[in-house]
Amino acid sequence: MRQRLCHLAELTGDRLLTEHPTTGDPVLVLRDSAGIHVLDGLCPHQYAPLVGGDLSDCILTCPMHEWRFDVRTGEGVDMPVRLERWPAVVEDGWIWLTEA
Repeated sequence: MRQRLCHLAELTGDRLLTEHPTTGDPVLVLRDSAGIHVLDGLCPHQYAPLVGGDLSDCILTCPMHEWRFDVRTGEGVDMPVRLERWPAVVEDGWIWLTEA
């Protein structure tokens, strides 16, 4: 099943905090040299919005307490936690979730 998430033009710089089209939960859309990543929009530690976090070499750092996550997998770098991650593709400027 495919669900349209947003248009590339909606990204501010390399990111956008938006809602999952089915659940309404916050999701973070990131664009880097590895492609498009769609992850939970809130850090599992005190639910800080991740949209303001630093992204470097596929590692996203939470702006509140500096927890780090690999955006390619959602896995925590320093802690045994993970962010939910959804596969996505870009077609004609639109970002589509391709979850089953």
